Amino acid sequence: MSLISFKVSKSPEEVLNMIKKGLSYELIHERVHHIEGDMISIVLVYEKYYMRNSSRAALTVTINNFNGYTQVESISAGSSQGLFFNIDWGAGEEFANSVKHILKEFIIE
Repeated sequence: MSLISFKVSKSPEEVLNMIKKGLSYELIHERVHHIEGDMISIVLVYEKYYMRNSSRAALTVTINNFNGYTQVESISAGSSQGLFFNIDWGAGEEFANSVKHILKEFIIE
């Protein structure tokens, strides 16, 4: 599992659109929650198939503006191979970083 967390200078809706346009993986779930006032929480779940080892990995992306800025978290899971050893050869981190790459020019801090 890899977790990447960062803040961006775009609204959650803008981030949502940029991610959906920028990722070519299969989007299997999308949920947008409008909360009190202007607060919003967005959850995206993607799936990627790896031919080299016939496995699938999931990428969960959360976007919210609960603290006055847009927070993005990208979490990959299921990219490792093997029953006893959790080795993914960097695939999980690369999968999670795909979101950061799309938003790189808008990252703050």
